[in-house]
Amino acid sequence: MSRIWQWITLPYRRYPLLTGILMPLALVVAFMFGPDLMKPEPEAVDPLGRTALTLAAENGETERVLAMLDDGTAVDASDRCGWTALMKAAANGHLEMLEALLARGADTKHRDQAGYTALLVAVVNNQEATSRALLAAGADVDAVDDEAGWSSLTWAAKDGRPELVELLLAQGADPAHVAGDGTTPLQWARENGHTEIAARLEAAGAGK
Repeated sequence: MSRIWQWITLPYRRYPLLTGILMPLALVVAFMFGPDLMKPEPEAVDPLGRTALTLAAENGETERVLAMLDDGTAVDASDRCGWTALMKAAANGHLEMLEALLARGADTKHRDQAGYTALLVAVVNNQEATSRALLAAGADVDAVDDEAGWSSLTWAAKDGRPELVELLLAQGADPAHVAGDGTTPLQWARENGHTEIAARLEAAGAGK
């Protein structure tokens, strides 16, 4: 008998009755808690709550993001704020990454903790290219946030983004959308002096 085997079997040889009771209990404990112990550690987040995935997406590191997905990270894994890699790509204008994520099944309907979708954050950040790509992929043009019930068109009209207003209207955005706070895209356009946008909204039926 080898020394290692003698050491392993020492408790059983000295205390056969006690070991016979404890061994089944140890097996039950291992069965119950083993899977949890084998789970990987949660991804570390920075002070802003970003994960390695969303931080890489924010920085435009397409190859690194795709490598993480290849290693098993879920394409719609979100950070502490509910942001996904798709949302980061949308907000920061990383079109190549956004298209790659869409090709891997990223959810355009995913909402962060405030109810924002990838399209909403793209429009808020004046990203026409990623907004266009999201709309082509079936993003909901009239999705609204949970805070004020603003649509993408509301944001584009308020901030004076005529190209985005035109894009959203062409994709069927509601020109007369009334937000939860009672405001409309036309009201914001007029209030902020965006006369071109106001005229376009009126022509689309916002003033009727």
